[in-house]
Amino acid sequence: MTTGDGDERRGGSDRGDRHGPLLTRPGAVLLAVVTAWTAVPSLVAERKVTWALLAVLLVAVAVALWQHARRLRWTTPVTLLTVLLLVATVSAVHHATLDELVAGTATALLLVGCCLLAVNCGPADVRLLARGLVLLALAELAVALGSAHLGVPAPWGYLGTPGTTFGVNDLVPALGGRSTGTMAHPIPFGTLMALAAALCLTSVTRWPVPVRVLAGAAACYGLAMSGSRSAALVLCLATVVAVLTPRALRIGATARVVVVLALAGAVLVLHDTRLPVVASLEGTGSLTHRLAALDAAGRLLDRPVEQTLLGSGTGSLDDLFASGLLQLDGFFAVDNQLVTTFALAGLVGLAALLGLVVAGLLRGVPEVRPAALLLVGMVMSFDLLEWNATAVLFVALVLLGSAGPWVGDPDQEAPATRDGVPVPLAAPAGTVRP
Repeated sequence: MTTGDGDERRGGSDRGDRHGPLLTRPGAVLLAVVTAWTAVPSLVAERKVTWALLAVLLVAVAVALWQHARRLRWTTPVTLLTVLLLVATVSAVHHATLDELVAGTATALLLVGCCLLAVNCGPADVRLLARGLVLLALAELAVALGSAHLGVPAPWGYLGTPGTTFGVNDLVPALGGRSTGTMAHPIPFGTLMALAAALCLTSVTRWPVPVRVLAGAAACYGLAMSGSRSAALVLCLATVVAVLTPRALRIGATARVVVVLALAGAVLVLHDTRLPVVASLEGTGSLTHRLAALDAAGRLLDRPVEQTLLGSGTGSLDDLFASGLLQLDGFFAVDNQLVTTFALAGLVGLAALLGLVVAGLLRGVPEVRPAALLLVGMVMSFDLLEWNATAVLFVALVLLGSAGPWVGDPDQEAPATRDGVPVPLAAPAGTVRP
């Protein structure tokens, strides 16, 4: 394994990506991990099931890391994630039970392994993961459609209660409740739908435009079925980013200006319009609870110095709610990943989280950046790292391909040498040397 931050950028060759069996390719392993936690929500499934699945996925990630060990780079974002998870795990001795400590350690190891695979993904693995995530979203949409229109109960229901849904769907009121797919909660489901739509905005999947349009439209309908207004909002922002990001969309400068002006005009037209979906947010517990998270961040500063710096640890949220340091409205979820990170891993963990996000966005694949920004935007309305499916999605998409090209690839051609000195390539016939 080599070290470094991957200053050189990858070339167009996929030969390194194809090295080794398909099942051990980084993109395939990451997709398998996300699919598994999507089918079996980590917070609601039986403990025996989650333990067994966690063990299987740890083995799969370990095999992939072993397969590609000589070509992997340990980069700064991987170190920052390790610091974040290590601090939260070590601090857990204050509050966590032995079971929570072991589960937290195993989950942390899985996330670090996924992070290491994600940063080292080459072009073919990026394409494989993007395509797989879109197809996974469409499969989840099929489950949601079956639940909404055929009366088939969602496998896990809402938070592990089969046959139940959460609240009223303000995006599509005719559906009644909000869809969850197999993810046991409408926000992770809506996040996956929005992510798939964002991936279809760019050419990262290399699918023809009509296919991307159809898949993106289906994902947008799935997003509407989830009723997640926060996911819908960040998808709109991701669309703007896709328009403005160089190389994300293959459109000319004139087309970009037209799209931006059209969006600005739409904002001006709707400025004084009372849209029901927006007006319904006013005075609701959904909005006030998230705003209360900012007040809770101030109260968390009243903890002892060591907990302010290093956090209260994995498994401490219930105790922090009970002690009045988090929201006081009786809803026991922070719904803000930044505040949750501060609670669990302190200022050190929060700084590490912000650092890996910045590093990943600056060094990641431009075509994936709109989808990555979508996940970053969701940290203000949901505890992404508390659900294994969204945690792996966050780590993978934000840091995807950020290490640059793999080194030490046996499939790459070595330059010709004479007595250890590189020999220049022969000039093509008819070329006049200066």
